[in-house]
Amino acid sequence: MSSSAMRKRLVITVLGLGLLVAGAAFAAGPPTQVAGVVISSGPAPRMAASFPAEGSTVPGGVLVLKLVFDQPMAADGWSYEKLSDAAFPDCLGKPRMLADKRTFVLLCTIAPDQAYGLKINAAGDFKNADGRSAAPAELRFKTGDAGVFNVPDALSQAGLSAADEPVMRWPDPDVGKTTLASQPGN
Repeated sequence: MSSSAMRKRLVITVLGLGLLVAGAAFAAGPPTQVAGVVISSGPAPRMAASFPAEGSTVPGGVLVLKLVFDQPMAADGWSYEKLSDAAFPDCLGKPRMLADKRTFVLLCTIAPDQAYGLKINAAGDFKNADGRSAAPAELRFKTGDAGVFNVPDALSQAGLSAADEPVMRWPDPDVGKTTLASQPGN
């Protein structure tokens, strides 16, 4: 083999190894910014588990809807929509992210003997900590007879504890309180 051919082969090999190393770094590293665009590395987050589980039957009444993602998520984005062929639970407006940064809980009520269906992240608002949108998913479940009538039982049913309560609490007890000014003559 000529020295020119050997050099070309060496250059191609080195370039190939460089691309391989760069590809591995891109896939495993933190987000990269190129010309003002943030490029997130790794796979998109996906819903790894839920309560109720897909296709399951749960009692009607109070429900703590639980969505668990396979990556740490941003707390300020979520997206739930009704499937056209199923009922939608009556839920609070915003879910709460739990301390594991992967689990969202949402307090809902569900009627007995009903089929429910939700589109999870159809609008792309569930995002990981790097801003990458989670893959859309569907969640379908049914209800049996009414049976859960309070939040502690609903938490237990979802495999959660009192620390995982789906209702946001003010971190400072004085925040969010209304103070009435004294009325004239009082």
